[in-house]
Amino acid sequence: MIPAGQFIFGADPSSNLSSFMSDTTSSQNASPSQTGNLPSFYLDKYEVTYGDFIRFKPKAKYPDGRVDHPIRGVSWYEAEAYCFWLNKRLPTELEWEKAARGSEGFVFVWGNEFNKEKANFGKAVKRVGSFPEDKSVFGIFDLNGNVSEWTASVYEPYPGSTYKDPNFGKKLRVVRGGAYNKREHGFLQVFATLSFRNPVPPTMRSWDTGFRCALSK
Repeated sequence: MIPAGQFIFGADPSSNLSSFMSDTTSSQNASPSQTGNLPSFYLDKYEVTYGDFIRFKPKAKYPDGRVDHPIRGVSWYEAEAYCFWLNKRLPTELEWEKAARGSEGFVFVWGNEFNKEKANFGKAVKRVGSFPEDKSVFGIFDLNGNVSEWTASVYEPYPGSTYKDPNFGKKLRVVRGGAYNKREHGFLQVFATLSFRNPVPPTMRSWDTGFRCALSK
């Protein structure tokens, strides 16, 4: 269970990435850094696996097909339907961020210094929970790497934001977390930060995006 209480969300100007991120959309759409307050909730310890998903959709054909690997290549609607099938729901992006950053507001789940060896930023998706250091203070695995994750949230500006994004108001959904295929990307450190917001059409199916479910207490 993720306990009730305050947490930090948004781009953190005190992080060691602030000077690099300040000129990027990824920092601006996550600003300003601020304090939020959420009631307690539950979040799946691991990303939903292929083995989990085929019990919901037995004829599904997705990459890999390994029962202990995260399901990927699913749309937001499919992810939402799976969670609903279990009487759960997708987490909001703020729930996701609190579960990842903890009460300290870490930049990465392990702290504020980037290390691409601590999460799966490699060339292939891995079994869920394969990287013990990619575990938040609440015991949730693979929030920094492996696959990115759908959230329930519509992409809109944060309270107090002055940033103007033409994608606001288009009913895009926010995807969170880094992914296995970003290791050689020049902006890997940005993608890996836990405040990074990626607006995506809910119909899109991407091989680097999966999900996990939440439950209100």
